[in-house]
Amino acid sequence: MKHFPACLLSALLVCFFLSACAVKTTPSADDRPLRAGPAYVQWLEEQACLRKAPKLTAIVSGSSISWRYGSQTSLLPEDARVWLRLSPTLTAWAGQNSFLNALADKNMAETLRALGIHGLFLSGCSDTGDEWAGASPISSLGEDGTSLSFGRTTGKKEEHARLLETLSRANVLAGGTLLPAHTGMGPDFFLALRAVRDYPGLYAMTEVPQECWPLLPSLKEDGVAALSSDEAAALLVRGVLPAPLVQDAPRFSPVPRGWAATGPVAGVDGVKRRWLYRWYEKPDRPVLHWDDPSGTARRILEASLIQNVGLRHEVLVGLHAAAWLGLEPISSSGPSSADHGFEPGLSALHELARSAHRYGAALLLMDDQPVERLALLQRAGADFSFDSVLSPALERSLLEGNAEAVQKSLRRSLRLGVSHAALWRGTADGLPRPSLATLLPLIPEGWQKLVLLPGESPSDMRINAPTLAAMACGLAPGARPKTEKLAAIRSAHMLQLATRAFLPGLLMLSGADLDGSLPEGKDWPATPPLWQLSSRPSGRHGLPSGLAMYRLPGNGVEELLERMLASRANCRIATGELIDVPSCGEKSVLITVSRLPDGASLAFFGNFSGGSVTFTPRFSLWMNASSRIDVLSENALPSGAMTLPEWGWKAVLLR
Repeated sequence: MKHFPACLLSALLVCFFLSACAVKTTPSADDRPLRAGPAYVQWLEEQACLRKAPKLTAIVSGSSISWRYGSQTSLLPEDARVWLRLSPTLTAWAGQNSFLNALADKNMAETLRALGIHGLFLSGCSDTGDEWAGASPISSLGEDGTSLSFGRTTGKKEEHARLLETLSRANVLAGGTLLPAHTGMGPDFFLALRAVRDYPGLYAMTEVPQECWPLLPSLKEDGVAALSSDEAAALLVRGVLPAPLVQDAPRFSPVPRGWAATGPVAGVDGVKRRWLYRWYEKPDRPVLHWDDPSGTARRILEASLIQNVGLRHEVLVGLHAAAWLGLEPISSSGPSSADHGFEPGLSALHELARSAHRYGAALLLMDDQPVERLALLQRAGADFSFDSVLSPALERSLLEGNAEAVQKSLRRSLRLGVSHAALWRGTADGLPRPSLATLLPLIPEGWQKLVLLPGESPSDMRINAPTLAAMACGLAPGARPKTEKLAAIRSAHMLQLATRAFLPGLLMLSGADLDGSLPEGKDWPATPPLWQLSSRPSGRHGLPSGLAMYRLPGNGVEELLERMLASRANCRIATGELIDVPSCGEKSVLITVSRLPDGASLAFFGNFSGGSVTFTPRFSLWMNASSRIDVLSENALPSGAMTLPEWGWKAVLLR
């Protein structure tokens, strides 16, 4: 008889020792569940992102596609810096057609191009956790994506192809969102709970030993619940949870986040398991595990990129990645570098930005992050980051009638080295945004009841730019504005747009910016009024349509917006550089000065008050300029006193 090699004998002994010490997971006869049905598992897998990923990545693997473009910079055209962001849950359209068909049927592309809009950016189009839970999208407004496929009301890929044809004929670009870092609860998550192959590695989750189940909240099989601080502490002591994570620090983010537990779920092997998983924003938004050695999260994000850029021909792709920032245990020796506390988010951004560039697209970071982090996120590779410099500082100045808040934020961003040309600037569009919660004390009590449901966190507040303008102008909650009030609200709304339009960066309009959607009636259920694609829309998912102010005759908003966007394009401010935020002695007046690509300068003046104001600009570029041309009227201006009406503004070219 041959002897075993010593190394093999040692390995067998180790395996025997580990098996003897392992916790037995065989359920008792009374507690033994049925195995997850194979037909059900197969049905889930047919819709799962991880199952679809190989077919999409195979398009690139072994081809020259990933070698066509460089990985360091995007090919987004310099003159493609004005976009319209639309979402099925924030749009009402007539008839029973899909959202994509409705866009194509209304010849939307030609209308957008005539206004000066270069691209159509679609968000909230995939299947969602709300859909899988049989709930209304009121809670997440379509942002809790779970799939690489279009959602039920969005439409089919053939309808999307038809929309692309109309966009191409009008020379309008396409953009869209990738699968988020914190998905909704859909097929992939359900398969992970049932321990199907490598699905558990897709999420930041860990199995709980059965002897620790008494430490968990009591839940039914399909239930989930966030852990309390006491429950988390007890599990930490038992070694089930890791050490506190960087993002667990109270001041790391205003966004709710933490660990949650599931109820007992029978796996495909017949074993009941309970899991702990990381969530962000809400317990029904589990976080993908970018660092898992299986690489499953990376695979489905890469597949999402290939689908959006390669198959849907999107040159601008948006990503929610904040859930990955600080998703590492706090080091006892402290951070090894200034950006250590933001991993694996920075690494994920860097890799996804490189892939987006290789496929020919630009990456847009959609998360609302503190101003202090913008320069770091920009260095990580994101082509455009959400403009937390102006939001919510601009909205605060609007509600206070004082430009001080927005002045301070702009000056601070210059000190921090933020590149303003790499920001995407959008008005409040009805989607919840954590930073807007700081505005709640400034919002009249009657309006508060319309923008926030009882018991919700202030970060869940849903509000758009026309509604903020109505608040600033003193409109009664839910009322229809009359002629004079309507003109004031329109001016306050256009001021929000113009301030963003005449600064460097990418401008992102919303449907509410085109039609002035306001909530109508006292029973508005704290959801943003929909952009009404049709004059007689039928709302989707039971969301309210609201009042479209600019459909009333005699408002001239379309002409004003067209002139504003044309002036923005002509002076090429989008790729300029913000260089100064001077004072003029008037608290309500904001002045910004940017250097344009051709060496000239652009000065913007905005009056954040409901009264006329007269002042004299005294900054050096203004005083020393040989010409001062109003970009809207093309009239020459003197160097002396300037008067702005209520909520008025001017953009002036200086040479």
